[in-house]
Amino acid sequence: MALAFIAYEKMLVSTADESLERSIAVLPFEDMSPDKSQGYFGDGIAEEILNSLARLNQLVVISRTSSFNFKDSNTDIRDIGQQLNVNYVLEGSVRKDKSQLRITAQLIEVTSGAHIWSQTYDRTLNSIFAVQDELTYAITQALKLNLLPDQVEHEAGMTSNPEAYELFIQGRELAYRRSSDSLEQAADILQQAIELDPQFYLAKAQLHVVYGLALFYGGFTEELRQSETERLFWELLAAPDFPLKTLVMATQAENNSTLAISRVLYQQAYEQAPNDPLIQNVSTLRLDNYQDMILRREQILKTNPQSQVNMSNLGFLYLVTEQPDKAQAVLSRMERLFPDNSLNFVSNLYFSYAYQQDIEATLALINDYRGEPSADYRRAKSSVNILSGNIDTALDYMAEELRQSPDYAEQFLGAFLLLLDLDMRGKLNEQQRLRFQQLPVSESTQSELLTYYKLLLGDETLYEQQQQLAGVSAEEFMQRVDLNRSEPYDYAAIKKRKGDGSYAQVLQTSLADANSLCQQTQNKVGWWCADLMYFTGDISLQQTQSMFKRQPMLDTDLIGIEKFILTAPAFYGMSLHPEFEALANDFLNRTFRKWNPDLVPENTTE
Repeated sequence: MALAFIAYEKMLVSTADESLERSIAVLPFEDMSPDKSQGYFGDGIAEEILNSLARLNQLVVISRTSSFNFKDSNTDIRDIGQQLNVNYVLEGSVRKDKSQLRITAQLIEVTSGAHIWSQTYDRTLNSIFAVQDELTYAITQALKLNLLPDQVEHEAGMTSNPEAYELFIQGRELAYRRSSDSLEQAADILQQAIELDPQFYLAKAQLHVVYGLALFYGGFTEELRQSETERLFWELLAAPDFPLKTLVMATQAENNSTLAISRVLYQQAYEQAPNDPLIQNVSTLRLDNYQDMILRREQILKTNPQSQVNMSNLGFLYLVTEQPDKAQAVLSRMERLFPDNSLNFVSNLYFSYAYQQDIEATLALINDYRGEPSADYRRAKSSVNILSGNIDTALDYMAEELRQSPDYAEQFLGAFLLLLDLDMRGKLNEQQRLRFQQLPVSESTQSELLTYYKLLLGDETLYEQQQQLAGVSAEEFMQRVDLNRSEPYDYAAIKKRKGDGSYAQVLQTSLADANSLCQQTQNKVGWWCADLMYFTGDISLQQTQSMFKRQPMLDTDLIGIEKFILTAPAFYGMSLHPEFEALANDFLNRTFRKWNPDLVPENTTE
């Protein structure tokens, strides 16, 4: 091993320019295997080298998300370096045939295109860890970082079992795809890796992440997801410290409502691995100050300049802090880099619908989109067509999508509520009403829809009956309801308005962080902030009035919810204002009534 490290001088083709910043992008290694089935292996090796380099303070290393955007790209290395704003690029290839490996790598100086180092390694799979160390160390020496071999470290929690390692990088690659199927496959493969090495803590942390992602992308029952994350958490307590473990600890603390501890742990995870894309995003989302979030995301752009997630979140933050010009600049950058991408669509939806409240521009955005349909796209296409008066178009689209997958029903919740309201008030024609009733939706979904609709009208009786809440104490209430849904909060708000504030009181702890963010931006996040402050009783008349004077952000998850502003519990905080009804009607006249006169009655008695 020592001889291999010392021999790096023989591999140098040129020398690094000492006047240049030591900034590097590690591209995914090309799969040169006979059957082209080992792409995950080349990606995994490149990522491990990237992670090792990122732990060195002397280097600026571009995050995986941005570097791996150039996978299978024919873009010139000099162009890649310029786009990522680095002076050096590492590229390579892997040929794996059973247990035999050939890894080739070359370090290129961007401006000149010169190869300052290159080497080919012929090894067996059993020596994969040694060759990664050799390669990483050779790069540091080519860049004249003057390190000793033992300063190139493995990440804590890694295995020494090559078979477990190969399964790990395969499972991790599947997890990056973030679909229900890929997460199920990732969990199965990571579990196989853990069976080969029960002390493989990095694989356990990655498996915990997989179950966490399933909350948003599906793939497991909620019971299994919760039991597995709990089991993995306890097993990881015995592990040495490493960034992904810290992230798991932070997530568990958050799930247990120990928010102060979770915030500290999220920050620690970021400090341990500021280049890790997942840690970058999750830890930044947990900051409790919008200006801090903006500064962090602007900083992330330097090491992750092509992260769609980071740019999308940054654009949103610019909007909620009233910086539309900066938001537009981010949107233009995303459009240039990721045309017809689903996240790009969401970001433009924030701008045209939520911020500008331009229904025609929003409809054009939907009609012009040529990317892969996502949940956000389905929500927008169905609801925005209803808001625009295109009821038949919405019904056609929903019927077609639901025939393909009944699971899409949840994505059409906003559209269902709008259609149900139009139906209840006799605003659908006979054919539209029949088509609405014939949409392939389960009885349980129809029941939940009607219950939620009643809550939006300020009527809690149906929900109270279904949950058997009549006469229960606040403590029993907390045990019976699902706090991950909005209905308990609407129910508590209605009960408070009717004189029983005990349910709202017990919910205050779970709302503390969100309420803090609302206060910081004078409620610019959305009008639901008024509902949060209604629970705590600290909303002022000046705050409620300011919510009408500014340009509020409309909800892009439950599109059209603001049409219920005169009755829905989410807006009770604003209704404390003596001029609420007049201000609310003025808003409705500028938006929903203007877009489609049938959406909202001209007065509250219809």
